Amino acid sequence: MPSSGEPPFPCPPPTVMRMLGEIILTGNELITGRVADVNACYAGRRLHESGLAVQCITVLGDGAPLFGEVLHRALSRSRFVIITGGLGPTDDDMTVAQAAEVLHLKLVQDEAMLARMRRRCEERGLPWLPHYGKMALIPAGATILDTGRSACGFSLKYQDVWLFFLPGVPHEMRHLLEAAVLPVLTAMAGHTGYLEQRSLRLFGKMELEVQQAVHRLQKDAEGLDIGFYPNFPEIHLSLTARGPEKAKLTEKLDRFVAALSREVGDVLLSMDGAPLEEVVGRLLRQQGRTLAVAESCSGGLICHRLTNVSGSSEYFQGGAVTYSNQAKMDLLRVPGGTLEKQGAVSSDTAAAMARGVRKLFHADFGLAVTGIAGPTGGTPAKPVGLVFMGLADEHAVETRQHHFPGDRDMVKTLTAEHALDWLRRRLLAQEAG
Repeated sequence: MPSSGEPPFPCPPPTVMRMLGEIILTGNELITGRVADVNACYAGRRLHESGLAVQCITVLGDGAPLFGEVLHRALSRSRFVIITGGLGPTDDDMTVAQAAEVLHLKLVQDEAMLARMRRRCEERGLPWLPHYGKMALIPAGATILDTGRSACGFSLKYQDVWLFFLPGVPHEMRHLLEAAVLPVLTAMAGHTGYLEQRSLRLFGKMELEVQQAVHRLQKDAEGLDIGFYPNFPEIHLSLTARGPEKAKLTEKLDRFVAALSREVGDVLLSMDGAPLEEVVGRLLRQQGRTLAVAESCSGGLICHRLTNVSGSSEYFQGGAVTYSNQAKMDLLRVPGGTLEKQGAVSSDTAAAMARGVRKLFHADFGLAVTGIAGPTGGTPAKPVGLVFMGLADEHAVETRQHHFPGDRDMVKTLTAEHALDWLRRRLLAQEAG
């Protein structure tokens, strides 16, 4: 949301009441910051996409005394509660015992679950340890959530509130959420109309500028829920429309996206949530063009992003991380005189790298970056954050100079983003003729 103190874009409340729930995350690794939470992010997004509303997310340590207070509060105001973590066999896995105590329910052993765990140990050639049996203890009246593909959880209906206890390991939580939780909750919610969404990504404007652009489109935005989500170095927008007629929702979203595109221009990276590297890949594929990348200060980040896209081998020929001067000369044929006179961080070196990597991999485009990511290595003439980029094709090579703020990670991130965005804009210009 805006940090300027200006109120968020005024969106009318949804016309359809959604079933409210909340999420409780447990784990000392979360409250101490040793592990970044991804479960709430994934679960919240999937619940929202399914037409369900999360009104509160709480993070607690293992065995936290506040667990009872938090759970009671959730029971008093929500139709469903999803609790993750603390279902394992170790001493710090206390969620099940705490929940049984708070709800005044006995812990009972699920024989089918116990047999399944024994069988798994046998199949893997592992010894059976007594403390494994702890994972087969569940509150009386609970139902095991077992798809046979991952760790188990369990569900429990208590005072008309559905409780879902899921593993804290992210891929296990995601699997059970999709297979065993969302089908139940969406069936409970029933058909309350349609929900249509768009995810937009923008790069090149500040959050406040994007918000002001949205303000100017109030007529087109009427009836939409609009969320602003800064995701460095981009701005992401979430658009949601709800109503009884699907076609009208689609039309409303399409109209707003078209109006916003006219308002902000080519800073709109994608209208379907696709990341920048996927957008670049689409354009290369559509135009039948290929790309090679030479990196110094970004350390392979551009290549990493490009190869995150399935099928990128159709257009991405290869990359070279030429960190040393010797590597620049040996692999990319950067002239030694250029490095000696201009330095590794220079416009001439970036141009030579772009030409060299294009030739090395027989690509249509050669994209190159060289700079000083810091925190050391800067000089008054060439400070930390100085980055040169080169983009070569069959006709010529262009260069650009940037001076990025921030720490080493920020400089590398901004380098990769600006380089890919430069190529995106070049491809769009060629597409336009």
